[in-house]
Amino acid sequence: MKQQLELLNNWYNSLSLRDRNLFISTIVILSITLFYLIVWEPLHQGRDLQQQKLKSQQDIYSWMQSASSEAMSLKGAGIKKAPSNQPISLILENSAKISGLKQYINKIESSGKNGARVKIDSASFDQLLVWLNTLEQQHGVTITTANIERNDEMGTVSARLSFEKL
Repeated sequence: MKQQLELLNNWYNSLSLRDRNLFISTIVILSITLFYLIVWEPLHQGRDLQQQKLKSQQDIYSWMQSASSEAMSLKGAGIKKAPSNQPISLILENSAKISGLKQYINKIESSGKNGARVKIDSASFDQLLVWLNTLEQQHGVTITTANIERNDEMGTVSARLSFEKL
């Protein structure tokens, strides 16, 4: 290592003054360029990226704040239809037909004046949830008990449900 430094020093000393200045200038320019490319530019790009992420998160947060207040106001003003005077079993059957679940219903049986039990096989889970929401929101029929089991076929369930009309 010492020999290499001596060789380098001898080589440098053998250069003319003009060549020495050119060599030093080149080293300085290379050092500045490398510093810019390796340190300065990545830091600034990272900072800019983090500022963009922060702005995006702030926008999402403000949207969530406004959506939250809107959801709270809408929650209190839920639209409910007045319950009909039809028997609950008829309400269940008609609404199941409209929602496309009638073919999956094995049995609807009354239980008391305002109650009913339903057995459903291999129905779409999403369809079942929409039907249950419709029953509550539009007909005033609530679920008192529910036993829902996943089937082997993806997205389908079998269910035993008990309902009560308010």
